[in-house]
Amino acid sequence: MNKGYNWRGLLVKLAGSVIILALLFRFIDFDKDAFLQNIKGINSGKYILSLAGVVVVLGIKSLRWQRIIKAEGYNYSTFRSFGAYMASFTIGIITPGRIGEIARLYYLRQDVAIGFLPAFKTIVSDRVFDLGVLFMLGIAGLLYYSAPIEISAETAIVIGIAAFMLLLYVGLALLRRLQALSFFRDNMVLKFVEESIALALGRKAPVLWLITSMAYLVYYGAIWLIFSSVGIRLALTDIAIILSIVGLATILPVSWAGFGTREISLVYLLSKYQIPAETALSFSLLQFGAFFLWGSLIGLAFWLMMPLSLNQVRADGKAFREMISRTKH
Repeated sequence: MNKGYNWRGLLVKLAGSVIILALLFRFIDFDKDAFLQNIKGINSGKYILSLAGVVVVLGIKSLRWQRIIKAEGYNYSTFRSFGAYMASFTIGIITPGRIGEIARLYYLRQDVAIGFLPAFKTIVSDRVFDLGVLFMLGIAGLLYYSAPIEISAETAIVIGIAAFMLLLYVGLALLRRLQALSFFRDNMVLKFVEESIALALGRKAPVLWLITSMAYLVYYGAIWLIFSSVGIRLALTDIAIILSIVGLATILPVSWAGFGTREISLVYLLSKYQIPAETALSFSLLQFGAFFLWGSLIGLAFWLMMPLSLNQVRADGKAFREMISRTKH
């Protein structure tokens, strides 16, 4: 993938953000004065306290990644793991193509004598836990907001967790059955995917899910502080469901850093709690500042302390494309 293509992709996503935001403001009754009043009237103490959230959350997740690396038979220091997590967070925000998702792979390979595929597997396995939370709570949100009968947020979350774990178990069983067939026996992609997600159901899974739960409790707690700073009172369970649906929406590759998809999702979901669009957009701006902007500034410091080898990125990218090409023949 050449640089020109990457930058064209970035421009397309920026255009997507502009279009989505333009449509949002076209269809809502937006009061600019009320929006500015919300920003001016924030509880600065609670908001400043929420700024610690991104560091603590990524710190806890870096411990999870460190354990996944150890499960592959390699040791990676706590500080380097945390630094790689913080730096890759920044790289994912400011670079085209969101290569921050896999930037940790290159940090790991610079410090540890690990091959490309085992290193990449640690990234995919780590990501399974985060996507798992989003899908668990996304399913919960679908039930909570759209079920024909009224159910509590807690019940919806329990059903969402059970449904996701069942889907994960069935998916893993199907992958293993496919690999048992002679046609797929030597398929590297199927084997890689199966091994990457198996950790989420294996012997080490309970500890990894516990670490993930701790990270998200801190995250939702920080979000509660931001909501509270603009006068919004919501239960932690509602916050978890709302933010997970928003998280799923921002995964869609149609905007830059989730701008547009995040705002339209928040305006829609918070309207169910009679929260006006101006307050929802105030929260969105403050959340971006606390997690994305503040987090990227801290990550930038780690990126400067831990320079990333772009030559290694290119070499591994070439190796990955060649591996995929071989599996097609």
